[in-house]
Amino acid sequence: MIQRYLGNKSLLADTIVDLVKGIASPGDLIFDAFSGSLAVSTALRSAGFEVAPNDINHFSWLFAKAYFSAGELPDPPGLTPMSPAVSWAYWQEELERLTEEDVSDVPTRYRRTDIFDHYCEEGQKSGFVSKRGTSGRRKFFSAANACAIDRALSRIRFRYETGLITEQGRCILTAALISAVEKVSNTQGTYHDFPRGFVDSRALKPISLRMPDPAVFSGPPSRYIGKAQDSLEFAKFLPRHRVIYLDPPYNFRQYTSYYFMLNLLSCYADIADLDGYFSNIQYVRGQNMKDDFKSTFCNRDKFIPSLRTLIERSDADYVILSYFDGPNHWGNFKSESAETEGKKLLEQFFHSDLFVEGSYNFVPVERRNYQSYGGYSGKPIQEFLFVARKGKPAENVDDLGSAQWIGQGSALGTV
Repeated sequence: MIQRYLGNKSLLADTIVDLVKGIASPGDLIFDAFSGSLAVSTALRSAGFEVAPNDINHFSWLFAKAYFSAGELPDPPGLTPMSPAVSWAYWQEELERLTEEDVSDVPTRYRRTDIFDHYCEEGQKSGFVSKRGTSGRRKFFSAANACAIDRALSRIRFRYETGLITEQGRCILTAALISAVEKVSNTQGTYHDFPRGFVDSRALKPISLRMPDPAVFSGPPSRYIGKAQDSLEFAKFLPRHRVIYLDPPYNFRQYTSYYFMLNLLSCYADIADLDGYFSNIQYVRGQNMKDDFKSTFCNRDKFIPSLRTLIERSDADYVILSYFDGPNHWGNFKSESAETEGKKLLEQFFHSDLFVEGSYNFVPVERRNYQSYGGYSGKPIQEFLFVARKGKPAENVDDLGSAQWIGQGSALGTV
């Protein structure tokens, strides 16, 4: 799973699961409306709940499709049923073959060098000019790692297009690739930019693909997995669920920009015209802006109306919402206004007519943010969990009319 993710709730997952256990039973459907890195969905599934994850980031769908589609690790394609241990070993061998330098197993037309060309300093198409007029070359990856990523993507695309692997198989292989890429990326946590004056030491290590523990595949299969959808839309089609868990963006950051690289790797096998796609990348980071999504939750004035719309559309019994006092619509990191104003607005919201009177519960949790690294401790932050029973049935309310794909149509696609 992805670890270097803004707002990652790995350290809070057990507390959220305990809250869910108090209002739901194993087997109940739980809607994770901003699933992101799947930290909460994974913990809920391990506790016996069926999860319905959705996130605007394509890679969130890919990881969920890889790990949540069935109740156990699937057998490698074309092989008879085998024990989980033997199956895991076969999948691991498949992963190791993905980056092999000899690409004679891949037809010439499937051999691509898109990552090397556009996202490492030695690539012929990695040059950029910023809005301020500065120029340079992208350096998200070392040349060796960029070439290895290209070989893996070429093999996955070839095997998937020709039916040698299933959709879940494609997702399993790509999820392992993305997990490995995260560990060797020259970034400070997101892909909105890269260090200009130095190279992160992690980016100098050779990429290594590893299968996750077989336990990741265990749990109730997910029947409903959103594919890069706006949760305001996905909620309208999801059947009744016991809990909707909400961890929306609380500031201006568009996550499809911050994690465009992971989304690109995730949807690579689906992009019909790769030449056309890469001819339209923009900005210093090199993103195709057809894949960028502008969320109403990233707008201060539209945040509360969007929150109400999502909950009204959700056919849920209970609502759990995470909020923390980091940089957000109401203040800077650890500022008094970030904690008091935002918290006050949400308290008022959870006492509105949308919820059953007297059902409101508030749980404060202290933790450190995800940025702890290299001997430095992450900043302490205060996390707040709001819980209440929904009092109104689901409604098909009108669209807000402002959430939109930035481009004329996403290359990621939705299902």
